[in-house]
Amino acid sequence: LLFWGAALSACAMAVVLVAGSVSLAAVASVAFVGFAMVGSGLALVVPILFSAASRVPGVSPAAAIAAVSSIGYAGFMVGPPLIGGIAQHSSLTWALSVVVLAASVLALGSRLVPVRVG
Repeated sequence: LLFWGAALSACAMAVVLVAGSVSLAAVASVAFVGFAMVGSGLALVVPILFSAASRVPGVSPAAAIAAVSSIGYAGFMVGPPLIGGIAQHSSLTWALSVVVLAASVLALGSRLVPVRVG
């Protein structure tokens, strides 16, 4: 689920970014559907990572979930200024490409997340 959700998000955001430069008539509907797909793809990230963190051997579930939460909050603190800085120096299209890159990294890294056994 994590791989396919992240892959869906990366592809949907890429389509939204490409559609923005093609035709103004279709941009609103493509953007609406595309952003909904990005959200749908990323909706399961937190529950999956919290569940996986609680099963890390040798670490208490509370400490593991706190670590995952801290990494998530760091992303909330770094992501918007990073996207804004890139948009200010180049364009919003290039800035939102960070979302495509991050979702792609998440999809590739999903293979490292432990799977529930039994």
